[in-house]
Amino acid sequence: MDNRPIGVMDSGVGGLTVAKVLHERYPDEGIVFLGDSKRNPYGERSREEIGRFAGEIKEFLLSKNVKMIIIACNTISFNVPSSFTEGLVPVVKMSLDIDLPGETKRLGIFATPASIRTHAHKNYLEKKFPHVELVEVPCDGVAAAIEQGKEENFISSLVLEAAKEYHALGIDAGYWACTHYPLAPEAFRKALPGVPFIDPALPTVEKGMDILKASDALAGEKGTSHFYFTDELTHAAPLVQRLFGPVTVEKTNLLGV
Repeated sequence: MDNRPIGVMDSGVGGLTVAKVLHERYPDEGIVFLGDSKRNPYGERSREEIGRFAGEIKEFLLSKNVKMIIIACNTISFNVPSSFTEGLVPVVKMSLDIDLPGETKRLGIFATPASIRTHAHKNYLEKKFPHVELVEVPCDGVAAAIEQGKEENFISSLVLEAAKEYHALGIDAGYWACTHYPLAPEAFRKALPGVPFIDPALPTVEKGMDILKASDALAGEKGTSHFYFTDELTHAAPLVQRLFGPVTVEKTNLLGV
């Protein structure tokens, strides 16, 4: 067993959707979460910037003696170099291994512009589902709006605008390829009524926990959780406490922030 906490990293509050699944499925595991809310959104940044910022988050989590790091952010997962996952502490990227509802013929991949530019989701899914038409939908401004706690109608209008521009109005299912998006499910449902959306949080968590199980590194006792953000906590702290109850939420600084 290994009672050290699990590190979870994101560009802001979106990764809380993955941390929530981790907490629900493995309640004894302690979590150290860092959301770089001050530099959010990452989705409009260059790969070089994303890689540099992600390295700073990783170093912060390693300083907290974590036993594994889950990158709870698609933009980071598919823009960092392959060397990012190297080292003694396992680093797990967002899973691409999703299942689709039966009879899906057109799937909309909703993601940040930086994630869409990598085509990582499309390249993987077209091999797994060769008979499904994949529609990439870069959602400019949606993650930032969720991060800032904007109203549902405003977020929905951004989603609808992106869906129209990239011809996604006729999709059978949607894929939330950004961890911020499950925080605003009604905004997506309002923009695309009747369309089911797929959240990859669970396969991501299980991918990481399989690594710990294989090395007998699950927690043997109940751990504590700490949540850190690099910007003011006005929106983040109430959200964390709504999802996780009375846990520690702090503002911290990273190199360069």
